[in-house]
Amino acid sequence: MRVASKRKRYIIASLIGLGMALALLLERGTFSKTEAAQLWQDLSDAFFVPGVMLTGIGGLVFVAGNGIFDMLNFGVRKVLLLLRSEKHRAAFPRTYYDYLQTKADRSNKGQGFLIVVGGIMLALAGLFVLMHLSITGA
Repeated sequence: MRVASKRKRYIIASLIGLGMALALLLERGTFSKTEAAQLWQDLSDAFFVPGVMLTGIGGLVFVAGNGIFDMLNFGVRKVLLLLRSEKHRAAFPRTYYDYLQTKADRSNKGQGFLIVVGGIMLALAGLFVLMHLSITGA
């Protein structure tokens, strides 16, 4: 995989996470607050939410790519094929083994960047919590 393509994934995921954090900060009116403890608390919350979401989505994509949901996916698609024409049914693998073989032939790009970006956002949220606690003395 090209390095530029890898960087692009990280940049896009980071921009999405930062956009979500900015939206949370704007929704809370953080930019008009002057109390330092409240600012750190808002920053912590704003980075925690996208961090959890990106990490969770990355984890789900990871386990889905490793075959956790294959049996469920095969069964649902097989049932839905009953509603389609014979042409579509003939194109779908007949057995679960055949389904796994055709799936193994496809390229599975790594989605670890979501977990990494989400983890960084969670670490930033933890840092902001520490800053908040140091100010409040709790």
